[in-house]
Amino acid sequence: MAPNALDRCRLALLFAVVMDLVGIASLLVGIFAELQLNGQDFGDLLIYTGAILVFLSLIGWIFWYTGNIEISLEELQQDYMVKDGTLARLARKISRHLSHRDLKRERRWKNSGQGGSNKPDTLQLSKAKVPKQEMLTGVHEDAYFSG
Repeated sequence: MAPNALDRCRLALLFAVVMDLVGIASLLVGIFAELQLNGQDFGDLLIYTGAILVFLSLIGWIFWYTGNIEISLEELQQDYMVKDGTLARLARKISRHLSHRDLKRERRWKNSGQGGSNKPDTLQLSKAKVPKQEMLTGVHEDAYFSG
């Protein structure tokens, strides 16, 4: 039996449909209904909320669509054959070189920390520097603006 488009990624499809329905309902109620509570209009809130929900439903539609893409075995094998090309070998070579360089740098850093230096391994905070304006006048700059 052939797989149905609704059989896969049901959760993403359900999310997208529910967000669309709630978002459109919120938009329409916000546009056409006169919603006032204690003299305040809540139509704008519903319009913005509906627009955001419809926008968020796009995430569900994208997940549903990409989850239903079918790739034949022949296409998949062709893609793996292309990866053995010159460009792929060059990318692997550069990646290995960078990885080995980072490992050497990390080893060198660890060894220099364990070497003959007598510096402590903990960080210490220094005293806060006093701005020149405050040193000269003895008054903090914020005192001018708090009045």
